[in-house]
Amino acid sequence: MTGSGFKKLFTLVLAVAIVAPTLLAGCGGSSPEGAVKNYMKAWQELDWEALKASVVPQRRELTKDQDELAKIQFEQAKVIIEGLKMQTVYSEEDEKKAAVVMTEGNITYTVNILGEEKTETKDISKLSKEERTYATVEVDGVWYVDKDL
Repeated sequence: MTGSGFKKLFTLVLAVAIVAPTLLAGCGGSSPEGAVKNYMKAWQELDWEALKASVVPQRRELTKDQDELAKIQFEQAKVIIEGLKMQTVYSEEDEKKAAVVMTEGNITYTVNILGEEKTETKDISKLSKEERTYATVEVDGVWYVDKDL
């Protein structure tokens, strides 16, 4: 194998070694904020499967009917999140739990109501702390949003 061929093979192996654990772990995150970012990205892209994968595994257990209804509700509101900043507060009692608080940014919702699209933009910092806080939990080394679908 030539020097450049070995270099290409080494680069490929290194890339696979870095990416594979992430792919195998599902769509959680490597940190509480990473889990929330994955959740928000799936929400913005209206990607139901990615959204489900970003939620802690035991919260994904839905019957077929529940899943279909939750997906229909999920697809009703389009969102765009801009300038998002977050802060993580780790639990003092359990190192595998943390709250992620959205501290800055804007969220724009577009909803179809009786055939007419309604759009509203909100300053995240003006939402109640409850509305802008996501519970997260670590399961087998991967962080997930701890929220019902």
